[in-house]
Order: sequence, then C-alpha cells, then structure tokens
Amino acid sequence: MPKLCAVCQKNATQACSACCRAFYCSKEHQKDDWKKHKTSCVCYKVTRDDTLGRCVIATRNIRPGEVIMKSPPLLLGPKTVSAPLCLTCHKRLDLATSRYECCKCHWPLCDDQCARHPLHEPECQIFAKANFKPTVKNDNSKQSIYSSIAPLRALLLKMNDPDKFELLMNGQCHLDAHLTTPLYHILKRSLVPFITQLLQVDTNDTEILTICSIFDTNCFEVRDPQGLVNIRGLYPSIALLSHDCRHNTKHTFEGEGFDLVLTATRPIKKGDLITVTYTQTLWGTLERRAHLKISKHFDCLCQRCSDPTEFGTYVGSIVCIRCQDGKTISCDPLDRQADWKCEKCGFLVVSEEIAWRNESLKREVSQLDKADPGSLEEFLDRYKTVLHEKNSFALQVKYALTQMYGNMEGYRLEELSDQLVDRKVQLCEELLDVAEILEPGLSRFRGSLLYDLHEALMAKVKLGRKELEAKALECLKEAGQILETEPDLGPMRQKEAFRQLCRFQVEVE
Repeated sequence: MPKLCAVCQKNATQACSACCRAFYCSKEHQKDDWKKHKTSCVCYKVTRDDTLGRCVIATRNIRPGEVIMKSPPLLLGPKTVSAPLCLTCHKRLDLATSRYECCKCHWPLCDDQCARHPLHEPECQIFAKANFKPTVKNDNSKQSIYSSIAPLRALLLKMNDPDKFELLMNGQCHLDAHLTTPLYHILKRSLVPFITQLLQVDTNDTEILTICSIFDTNCFEVRDPQGLVNIRGLYPSIALLSHDCRHNTKHTFEGEGFDLVLTATRPIKKGDLITVTYTQTLWGTLERRAHLKISKHFDCLCQRCSDPTEFGTYVGSIVCIRCQDGKTISCDPLDRQADWKCEKCGFLVVSEEIAWRNESLKREVSQLDKADPGSLEEFLDRYKTVLHEKNSFALQVKYALTQMYGNMEGYRLEELSDQLVDRKVQLCEELLDVAEILEPGLSRFRGSLLYDLHEALMAKVKLGRKELEAKALECLKEAGQILETEPDLGPMRQKEAFRQLCRFQVEVE
C-alpha cells in the first residue's frame, strides 16, 4: 500500500528522517506539519554497534529536560531476597503491627482490595492449587521466600500473553556467567524444583534460570517517593540503552503502574549515543568497573574509565605516599593489574596494594556511625594526608555529611552553629564542583546539592549575610528547574522549593 503525505494525502516521496512514521510529498509539507508531528515524533532509533551491540542513538538534537521515552514495565516483581511486601501494590508490609493474608493463597497482602486485584489472581490460583502456604516472618528482614514471584510472573506471561513472553526472552542474558555464581547454584537447587515440582508449572530448569538471568541483567530498581516500594522492573526498550559513567539521561517512575520516564540531563546531539548508568558517580574507576563486571558482565570502556584522571577530578586517585604532594594514578585504568604512578615524582605502587587499600577504606566507610557526623568528620581528618579532597571515599563521606547537617535530629538547620552552616556550604560547593564535571546538567545529584546549598545560604542570610541572598536565589532557581523533572524526588521538597522561589520572585519584583 503506497504511503500518503500527511498534509495533502497525495503519494509520499519521503519519510520523517527521525522516526520514519510520518510521510510527505515534499520538504515544504514536512515543514508545514512539524508543529503537529513533533509531539509524536520519536527522537531516537535502535541501531547496532560492533562493540556495544544493540544501542540507541539520537535521530535529532535533544534538549536538556526533554522526555526521550516513556515505558510501562513489562514485568514487576520483588527482589530475589526481599523484606515483606504486598504482591499487588508492592508496598512494604509491617507484619509486626498487623497481618492480612489472602484467604486463598495465604500470602501477606495489604488488604482485601489487593487480594481481589487482577494482578494477584493468576499467581494466587497457582499457589492455592499447590496447597502451598508461604512462611513469611513477622519482621522487616529480607527473606528468600519472595525469589519465586518474578520468575513465576514471567511464566504466567508465557501462558497468557506469548508475545510479551517472547519480548522478555529476547532480553540480553548472561546465563553462562551467572551459573558459575553461588546464587545460581542455590536457585538451581531450590527455586527450580519449587516451581516445577511443588507448583507444577510446565517449564524446565534452563527456562527458569534464563528468566532469572534476563532479570538480573536488564532490570531496573523501582522505588516510590515515600520509600514504601523497593522492587525490580523490566523495561525492554530502556534496557537497550548503553551504559556510560558520564551518562546523558536520568529516569524516574510515574504513577501506580511505575511507568519509567527517561529524560535528557544535558544536550544530546543527533547521532550521539543515548546513555544511562548502572553504577555510582562518586565511585572511582576501579570500583565502578568491578561492579559492572560482576553485576552486568561487561568491561566499561567509556571516556571516564579510559582517563586516568577521570576528567581531571582524580576521584579514584590517592595522594602519593612518598612525596605527599602528587597524585598517584593508574598507568592503564582499563587494566586492573596495571601499576600506579605518582604524576609528580614517578613513584610506582603495585595494583594489589591499591586494591587492598581501597577495600580497607570501603569497609571503614561502611562501618562509620551514620548517626554521628563527628565520626565522619574524624575520618576525613584522619585520612587528609592520604585522601585528597576529591578522592572517592572522601566525597562519599562528604555527601553523607551534607545530608546529615540540616536534616538529622539534633542537627536541623536552625540548630546548627555558624561554623557548621559554613561547613555545609563548603561541602555542597565541593561536591557541586565534581558534579559539574561528572554528572552535569539536570541530574538529580546536582539538584539535591543545589537545594541543600540554597538552604544553607539562606540560613546565613537570616544571620545577617544579606550579600548571599542573590546566590541563594540562583541556586534555588536551578534546583527548581531540576526538581520539575523529578516527580519521584519528593513532592514536599518540590513544593517547598517552588514556594520559596515564588516568594523570592515577589520580593525581587
């Protein structure tokens, strides 16, 4: 059937180069139709790269804050080990206070409304038919009993929606690598017979473990603003995006169905890769690459990982133990076994010593008392001759302090001394310097820091530092722009930011 021009309905001679879904008889008609078509025109396409495999590139220039795609989940489910949650709405359950169980399958749920929800019915029938009664403890501990839910829901797709099941099974899988891990040895011994023998689902061990591997490779962690939901979701179209340690998008979750909304954080040029991140910005290259290798089974070769200085931030480096002045960086950051060398005096350190030091610091940071800012400040002081101000572990501790000063009981902003308010300002500014390089634009990290900096500066203004009011307003304006694209960051914080911004604007006018 011939394609018709969207404007005049005559035979079309060309298609929209961005989405190939609208057709025109001339460039003039394409221009005439743009205002109408741009709302439905996709700005990306899936392609294939020799190194990356399937990936997504921009088909036109994309602005910061522009929504690139919105995708409902193909499948939602609890993590392999999970604290008690409702299998319908996925909200956390406080079973020590009250306990409601489905009268048919005996799984703990919120209430009768969740028990009668269509999402719960198919799995409820399978558990009830097998006469299986789950043993879910009345506490908040993580429990492996929930490990069967996500694979079972995938197998229910196979029975009830074969097209969706095929889409799921086309997801990237690292089963061979996963089968060598202790977790998959346990899944093979316990989960497989539970589903095939006890629940009597028509499947086999390879299919079950493949589903688990696809989930582990492609899933996104799904949370809600109130902190009541912490599950995993499969979003096949989003899973095609490439990872980059200096990514150009962010994602949020929208609505009760947890639709994933992907938004550009900085300008993306036509032909550029559209990227996400599967790691943490404040980690050094050694930690990021190790995490990606274990969790996603690939070696990251991005620009940040390839640069020994990490774009001049030196996040993964330490102060030279010999000259106490230069920074010690990897001679080849893509080789975990490479030696490290001081940029100033040339002193060499073997990779094993760097790895041991990092593991020791990581363990020590994890054991710091997060209810005592003093213990974190003591850590920074104790290691100041080893960890420069932008070292990964120093930055992680500093970020924790920005969240403690002004927010924690006994350290509310109005309770802080002048010195501690100054300290919060200093910490926020140091972290923002790093964020401008490693996670620029409309990132959640920058938005949170800008809002915290605004609050600290306003505390100084109230103490008589009126000259800081303009800077506080500037921070608030930019934080507001970022919060506007963060529907799940916290409604109260958004409202407070915009309330204060409006107050400032009225005063200025």
